[in-house]
Amino acid sequence: MIAFDVDGVLADSIHGFDRWAARRFGVATASLGPFDDYENPESRWPEPHRLELERLYHEVYHDGAHGVYDASEPVDGALDAVTRLQRAGLAAGYVTRRRSALGVLTRAWLTRHGFPDLPLRHADGATPKAPLVRSIGATVMVEDSPTEALAIAADGVHVLLRHEPYNASVAAANVTRCRDWGEIEACAREALRRAAAHPGRIGSAAR
Repeated sequence: MIAFDVDGVLADSIHGFDRWAARRFGVATASLGPFDDYENPESRWPEPHRLELERLYHEVYHDGAHGVYDASEPVDGALDAVTRLQRAGLAAGYVTRRRSALGVLTRAWLTRHGFPDLPLRHADGATPKAPLVRSIGATVMVEDSPTEALAIAADGVHVLLRHEPYNASVAAANVTRCRDWGEIEACAREALRRAAAHPGRIGSAAR
């Protein structure tokens, strides 16, 4: 069974934040540098805005403020792939780093965009994601965060890493890099097929 992260996997909230902040500051998104530093996203922005951006990132990602989560569009291909996996009986649910206080907002977004009605788990604070993944019966996790991917994989869950510039350096056992949702779906099915063929062991070729 497969679990799905929300931000950067299902919801394009990262680029949604860029578009919202660019309008706020009167900056063209095309002028921003590549988003290749996950821990310091404000470094891509012109110097005068960086201090305020630190505050805005907290307000948006911690508090769900400014409507950025609500306005986020689904990642290309995510809805169709998750729906097919759910219909095949392979989708276990959603595991997100969003605080549980944002549960209603998150569920409403999933429902509004037509994602399957599956369990939703929140990794509050420093709560590791891997136990939550296993709690909904999943052995595979679709993730984009480099730090989350490495931690989840180290805890024995196979990670399908949706490729982004900010996770390009991740290469580890139990992590499979996927360029898009077509590859994610194919890799998910293959990982589960291997797991069924070899109970108690998940294939872990990193690429």
